[in-house]
Amino acid sequence: MVQRFVIVLAVVIMWSMSVPALAAEDQKTYSVVSYHIPLLVDDAGNGAFVVFLKEAAARAGIEYKLELYPTKRAMQMFEDGKAMAIIPALLPTLAKDSALTTQIFAKNIHGFVRSGDAVPESVDELKGKRIGLVRGFSYPRTILYNEDIVVDYADTTGSSLKKLLEGRVDVVIVDGKTAIHSMRQLGLVGVEYDLSAILHSQPAFIAFQPTQEGKDLASRLSAAIVSMREDGTYDAIMPKLD
Repeated sequence: MVQRFVIVLAVVIMWSMSVPALAAEDQKTYSVVSYHIPLLVDDAGNGAFVVFLKEAAARAGIEYKLELYPTKRAMQMFEDGKAMAIIPALLPTLAKDSALTTQIFAKNIHGFVRSGDAVPESVDELKGKRIGLVRGFSYPRTILYNEDIVVDYADTTGSSLKKLLEGRVDVVIVDGKTAIHSMRQLGLVGVEYDLSAILHSQPAFIAFQPTQEGKDLASRLSAAIVSMREDGTYDAIMPKLD
């Protein structure tokens, strides 16, 4: 009887010791893709969105691996189901139904002009002008398919702003925060803007695959994002430029 008790006790102890190890092994790591956005996603370890995602995922108990790719490739990987999530996700760029978190950011685009020129306050004021856009950024159809304006693409925000100063474009249309960040990094002067003049605004999300698992992850991350807004963590992470 005593021998049997000792054997049973030993089995119970061994099982209890193995449970944490099994739980750790069972913790799934999800693939998340993104793309370079100055100030917001500088690389896989730096940028406001990167820090934001790390904190939100920690609160939600989600393990992930973030990888950066060129914009179109990152979007294609998500569309093909090769990544569980993509950050940031804008509705016009999503080619399929997705499980979305609560809004993480509002992408506002503004007009940047040479000093002395009028800052546009509406898309209508772009008529007859040569407009600088940045590849990989999302723009409204009222700009992309407007017969009254000429579009000029650049690979980076800084390149487009340099074209502006060189007189090769009349207005650069871009997210205000990334443009100001680029101007400061490159030491560009002679550019005027007005962040209160919003030409277009799009909500940004973290998009997950439209599976039950993806929906559950989006829900857990949304709850974490709400808590970050409530305790001030969100505001402490997201950049403020004026």
